[in-house]
Amino acid sequence: MRYLISILALFFVMQNQVSAALGRGLQQQAGGGSSGTAVSASDAGSEGFFGNIASFFSFFFLHALSIAIWAFIILTCTFIVYKSIRLAFELFYSKNLRYLKITLPKADSKLDKERETKKDFKEKIGMMSMFYKAIHKLSEAGLRDTLLNFLFGHSKIALELVYEHGEVSFYIVTYENYVNLISQHITSIYNDAEIQLVPKEDYITLKTKGYSMRVASLGKEHDDVYPIKTFKYLEDDPINNFTNVFGGLAREDKAVYQVVIKPISSKWNKKALKAAGLVAKGKYKKGRNFTLLSIIFRPFTWLWNPLMALVEGPEDMVGSNNAPGASEGDAYKIFNQAETEAQKIMGEAAAQPSFETSIRIIVASPNKRSAENGVHAIVAAASIFTDEYNNALDNPQLYEDSLPWIFTPCRYFAFRHKLVGFFQNISVFSADEASTLFHMPDINYNKSPIINWLEYKKLPLPHNIKSPMDPTMLEEKDPVTGETKLVHRHLGGFPVYKDGVLLGWNEYRNKKTPIYFNRKDRGRHHYIIGKSGGGKSVFIGYMARQDVWNGDGVCVIDPHGDLVEDVLEFIPKERAKDVVVFDPSDTDRPMGLNMLDIIATDPDIRKREMDRAAMDATEIFIKIFGDEIFGPRIQHYFRNGCLTLMEDEEDGGTLIDVPRLFVDEAFMKYKTRNLKNPVVKSFWEHEYANTGDREKQEMIPYFSAKFGPFITNSTIRNIIGQPKSAFNLREVMDNKKILLVNLSKGKIGALNAQLLGLIFVSKINMAAMSRADIPEAERKDFYMYVDEFQNFATETFGEILSEARKYRLALIMAHQFIAQIGGSGAKKGDKPSIKDAVFGNAGTIQSFKVGADDAEYMEKEYAPLLSQQDIIGIANYTAYIKLNIDNSTTRPFDMKTIWDNGYQNKKAAAILKEYSRKKYGRKKKYVDIEIEARLGIMNDS
Repeated sequence: MRYLISILALFFVMQNQVSAALGRGLQQQAGGGSSGTAVSASDAGSEGFFGNIASFFSFFFLHALSIAIWAFIILTCTFIVYKSIRLAFELFYSKNLRYLKITLPKADSKLDKERETKKDFKEKIGMMSMFYKAIHKLSEAGLRDTLLNFLFGHSKIALELVYEHGEVSFYIVTYENYVNLISQHITSIYNDAEIQLVPKEDYITLKTKGYSMRVASLGKEHDDVYPIKTFKYLEDDPINNFTNVFGGLAREDKAVYQVVIKPISSKWNKKALKAAGLVAKGKYKKGRNFTLLSIIFRPFTWLWNPLMALVEGPEDMVGSNNAPGASEGDAYKIFNQAETEAQKIMGEAAAQPSFETSIRIIVASPNKRSAENGVHAIVAAASIFTDEYNNALDNPQLYEDSLPWIFTPCRYFAFRHKLVGFFQNISVFSADEASTLFHMPDINYNKSPIINWLEYKKLPLPHNIKSPMDPTMLEEKDPVTGETKLVHRHLGGFPVYKDGVLLGWNEYRNKKTPIYFNRKDRGRHHYIIGKSGGGKSVFIGYMARQDVWNGDGVCVIDPHGDLVEDVLEFIPKERAKDVVVFDPSDTDRPMGLNMLDIIATDPDIRKREMDRAAMDATEIFIKIFGDEIFGPRIQHYFRNGCLTLMEDEEDGGTLIDVPRLFVDEAFMKYKTRNLKNPVVKSFWEHEYANTGDREKQEMIPYFSAKFGPFITNSTIRNIIGQPKSAFNLREVMDNKKILLVNLSKGKIGALNAQLLGLIFVSKINMAAMSRADIPEAERKDFYMYVDEFQNFATETFGEILSEARKYRLALIMAHQFIAQIGGSGAKKGDKPSIKDAVFGNAGTIQSFKVGADDAEYMEKEYAPLLSQQDIIGIANYTAYIKLNIDNSTTRPFDMKTIWDNGYQNKKAAAILKEYSRKKYGRKKKYVDIEIEARLGIMNDS
């Protein structure tokens, strides 16, 4: 504005001086005529004639000059108003800026290297040129964009290296309407890139209390038609220069290297190609582009250049170097090889889509000197782009360091609003040049530890993921009117359904999609693996919670207790009578759980269940003690003892009665008096009866000792010693009850927890198998959740996995690492291990964060899409999963789990536990009397 006022003042002063001079000339002419000076008539006539002509031309020149000055003032004012409107438009629309954080996976695993075709860093950077060429058409994306770009230069994009919290992240900032287009172009080149839409409040804040800020700008040193050195002619990835400098900053420092680009029309290419031709003829003067005057007066070159052309002539502007002795024709100049190569590069750049560009560097630090040194170091890093025969990046360091109170706010203002220009040189860069200035990193060539890599790969949902249709409804009272109405229940912001459970959500390329597991697909079981603290138990809790809401039968076996407590707090009041809480640490009202309690009355069914119970009980003790301790001989005695006790339908027996058969002869005779099983009867009458006393003395104490920990411990004895179980597991399944088994190791001990868990798994499986007596259509879905299932899985677990689904028993099993469930069966004919059974039968496989050994195994399950590094690096509460859909396993994808405590009722949890213990538990004093009576008989003998 001061510049305009000065021009106006100069114009008016000059006009007044000219008018005054003209007036004085006329007065002199008039005065000369009256003084009587002797002149001839012809001389007087001649002088008057030429004087009038001179006056006419003087008047004409002055008015022409006046018109020219007025035109200049009007055009300048128009230009300033236009620029002001354009700036106001950019500031207004800056609220629509969106911040895209681009993160790539390291992709440095063995699998990635095998898949990747060997490329050098130049080919990798060259991929980014494709991006720049693609986005060059942003300004022509539609009529609206074309008009906005023509009037206001709307189609700008900011590309940034952001250093904060000790790491470097890559950002692309653009307008909202370009987000999808930019994302598509990035992911088409970098298929595994994660594009995260970052809220403005999470974006870097440079202006912080207690921080000093220093700035710098970069632009081409010479005319824009001369390119800088591009990646094609560099020996190292230029990004390394910047990350190395960032790596030298303190963790609390903040820094940004910003490249703001705006596509320009192909007219520039014509101009650049023409200039390249002139350079080849030696007729183009290489001017300096970066001066203080160019910063201030660059906007007015549109008027200055034509005026200079009128004064100097067009040839003088480009120089002249004709061949010796020639006045016309092409220039004559001899170039060396380097200059010839430089001209070739210049021609290549001139033929590419180009962008008006502003480059800024900002460093903020608690220490003023650190901020200054940081800026200077980043500017120095840009020297890698210098091409001696073409161009370089230059920085007006003298001005920016001398006048920080002017340039720092200007640069920061332009940074915030992503402006091209704004009291800063605007340089023009081709697509290759822009790729050199900013591109995505590659772990093979950018090994700086401060680069923010994607720790795991993001994968999209399979195309055949299905959504359930039957909503889970909830009665909700209106707080104003008091009316009760049905509303659709939500979890984690997503709706939940009766015919499927919400597992979590997938976010791929800024699109969030809920993931549902349909009821009909859950029967093939669900296997979950992950380290402690990764989110397994929380995930299981959310699934079980939904099954409860949907009115399904559920069993949760929890070796820690937290999961059971969590599920209890979300049980709706209408399901209160369905709850069975089995808590062995409640010694005042112990609930009976008898492994040998056979409910069936049909002789054939009873015989099958007895055989199954004896076999499962044997497997349980093999699981607890191992084959070597609980060897074949003891197994034989134990199996026959169990079958003997179960033959007595009236009095029955329990596990603590088994050793009594071998040490109490009266009790043995009492139990064997009515044996019907010929094999068992033969064992007692022939095999055991003929066993020598010495063998009995050696074997029986050893055998009995295995039951000592359970008989002497009153807590476990009062549970497994009750002849009748507190509840019928077949009824629990058929009536869709909620069985919560709290086997907290901290309260009852690991061994007791393992025994009870093994009994529950076995009896639930037996109850499921017993459903063979009803048609399949009448079998109700029942979901059994087993956390740390390796503690409760025997070698016959494979049978449960392969057969239980037919009887609508679905297992959801979780544990920490594969070694817990053993290795593969090594020899032909060997019984498959639990591991083989799980991976051979589980329809859905899911992994949270795991260790290296497990990642190596899971990599085979997820091949070829995932590497060990992806599986190891996945975030907490995030999982990879292969889902069973229509009896077919999908390809793997990543899934974030839900966190939502809606519908919680802690008071109800305490009431439910109390209700359950009184309904199913027995007072300890009565149980003690019963158990002591049984032990008393043994002692009396």
